[in-house]
Order: sequence, then C-alpha cells, then structure tokens
Amino acid sequence: MPRQAPSSPPQRGRPRDPRTRAAILTAARSLLDRGGLTAVTIEAIAQKAEVSRPTIYRYWPNAQAVAMAAFLETTGAGDAAKSPRAPLAALRAQLHALADAFAAPAGRSVAAMVAAAQSETELAKAFRNEFIARNRDATRSLLERCIADEAIDPPEDMELTLDLIFGPLFYRLLMGHAPITRGFVDRLIDAVIPARA
Repeated sequence: MPRQAPSSPPQRGRPRDPRTRAAILTAARSLLDRGGLTAVTIEAIAQKAEVSRPTIYRYWPNAQAVAMAAFLETTGAGDAAKSPRAPLAALRAQLHALADAFAAPAGRSVAAMVAAAQSETELAKAFRNEFIARNRDATRSLLERCIADEAIDPPEDMELTLDLIFGPLFYRLLMGHAPITRGFVDRLIDAVIPARA
C-alpha cells in the first residue's frame, strides 16, 4: 500500500510563520496534557495560543490533526532523522521517546480514543497522516543512514521492515494487551534490525 502523505490544507495568502505554528502546537500540547484529546478543540487552541480560528486552519484541517501534530512533537520524530547521534542509536532513541509518550497520561488518552475510533473518522485519519506517516518517514531516514554507515545490512524490503517495526507497536497500542515500554522497543529493534557483528 502506498505511503500516505501527511494531510494539510493548500497554502494560500501570507507565508506561514513558524512562531505562530509553534504557539498553536504549544497550546494544543498543554490542552492535551491537561484534558486529553477531547480538550483539544479549535476554539480552545485559538484562545490559548491567542490566534484566530482561520489562522489555525491555515496549518491543519481540524482539531484532531492539530492534536496529533502536537502529540507527534512529544516523540521527537520530526528531529530524529537530523540527530547527530549514530543512526542506530538515534532510531532507538526515537522509538524510546514514542514508548515514553504513550506511557504518559496524554498518550494513554490518545491510545484509548484511537483504539475506539472507526477507521474513517477524522481522528483515525489524523493519527495515520500526522503520527504514523511521519514516524515512518523518520525511521526510514534513520535506516537509510544505518545502511550508509554499514551499521546494518540493507533489508530486502524497506516497507516491510517498517511494517515489522511499527506493526507490533500499534498492535499493543490498539489492543491494549501489553504496554509499550523501552524494554519492548529494544527487543523489537534487535529482532527486526540486528546490528552487524
């Protein structure tokens, strides 16, 4: 299945200001931490970030997309591919941060609501496009760096390797039968992409 690009509305009007985007995400993270996913509304974000509702819609199509983008920032996925660490260590750190994010109250709220959502709801789409796709992109970049550094053997199928990394994570997330912990992440990485001896 082809990878889905993160959803965002067409850019129009004045160029987007990164400071405004940061203020919106900070507001959304604060709302997410205090009240869970249901607290993240366009009205609440606009009030907390001191921006207009149309300004928020210039960056994201709905409140669920803003919430997922804010949650994504807690995992550090956006910066993982640029990390100065050795790529395998950076990949491990990225997935550790993901485990930590889901262990926090906001992460548990996100997990519960995503698990209960139907596949075509705005929440499910936002989770796929804002969270899963961007984490996969970061991991793909790190795996490519690992290959270039000869830290791992090139996988026969990169997309399958990414599925094998994220499939167990999201299975635990959606089924809730076991926690996503750093120890689980370490065992998963060692099983799917063992380092060269």
